[in-house]
Amino acid sequence: MSGLEHMNMLATRLQDAESHVNRSRVYAQDDFVNGSGIGAQGILNLQGMTKSTFKPPWTSAWESRVTGILNHRLWGLGLRVLPWLGLVVLLWQARERFADLSAYSWDSSLWSSVWLLPSGEFLLPCFILLLVIPMLSLWVDSLKWIILMHPSLALGAAMKMGWRICPLVGYGMMGSLAVPGRLSEFAGRCRFYPLVQHPRVMASTLMASSTQWVWVLVWPALWILGHSILTSDVMERSVPLNAFLKALPDELRKALSNPIWGGILLGLAAVAAMLWLRIYRSLQMHGWLTRSLIQVYFWSLIRYGLLVLQWVLWLALAGLAIDSWFLLGVIGVMLALQWFMPLGMFMDLGFKGALSFWIWGDVLANAVDALWIPLLIWITNLAIPALIGGIWWWMIGHKSKVL
Repeated sequence: MSGLEHMNMLATRLQDAESHVNRSRVYAQDDFVNGSGIGAQGILNLQGMTKSTFKPPWTSAWESRVTGILNHRLWGLGLRVLPWLGLVVLLWQARERFADLSAYSWDSSLWSSVWLLPSGEFLLPCFILLLVIPMLSLWVDSLKWIILMHPSLALGAAMKMGWRICPLVGYGMMGSLAVPGRLSEFAGRCRFYPLVQHPRVMASTLMASSTQWVWVLVWPALWILGHSILTSDVMERSVPLNAFLKALPDELRKALSNPIWGGILLGLAAVAAMLWLRIYRSLQMHGWLTRSLIQVYFWSLIRYGLLVLQWVLWLALAGLAIDSWFLLGVIGVMLALQWFMPLGMFMDLGFKGALSFWIWGDVLANAVDALWIPLLIWITNLAIPALIGGIWWWMIGHKSKVL
């Protein structure tokens, strides 16, 4: 064998060895996605992820901007403190809201025996409202997260993985009130990823939040435009509908019938869509596929629909019997008003309760129900998943921490 042939064979073996190492790194990352392993590693298999030194190509564009921040020791400290600070805010808000409720009389309210609701005729509705819908909402949030973090993953595999990622998403929710707009969720999620993945975690969190903007604005805009063109005789023939509209605040009732406000909201939805597109173009180095972004938008719509459905069912349980079309519209307008003031720390739940009381206080048979409903939705959708995520981290997740 000639010397040249020997060198070629040696080079081929070295290339194969390098390919084998690269494949091992990919398999380690696949283990992270598939959740293979034992014990705590069976949920996220973080060891395989953190041992990998493979640096994805999309990180190069971010390194010059964020490397200094990510390598600072205050970054790791902030990721440790922020979720628990958010948990303190969650508990404080719950205590304050229950204290506020004591200022009202609920002797004749449905919620006077709230602990007895899961019984009798209320058994099935409460099972759906307190368990089924919140679990589905958490799963949808987890599914969106997987699609954004692993866009090449097949949808079927992502849907199966959604339940495994729920503790991670719940832990991220703990810090969601520490910064307005729930963008501080990345603080909890970053703890499950190595430092090189943190830019992608932040970008995925921003994309997940921005996809919801459009739906929050589009639905009430279309509803107001449709409602404003209804003929007056149709309105007059519906006595319950007239009574419902008259019980709403004057400012809101006028806005619901004014197509100008529908046009303004539709314009804001267009602006939100353009901002989302701008964000996407700025973050294209993350390898997101058109297919995955369409999926994220679809699941964001499902998530918004689940939230609206909870309001519809809770209001029906409180005794409000009105045409579903108008009820959906008013709920959509209320959620749009909430979107304009993402107050964050110490104010999120308080503002939602005040807004709910302003809209539904004169509509419901007992005004205190208008305070109970946003509180229960907040507890089932945010507080309980956050507590579960915190308990999971305390008992299991901290064993796999990467910082």
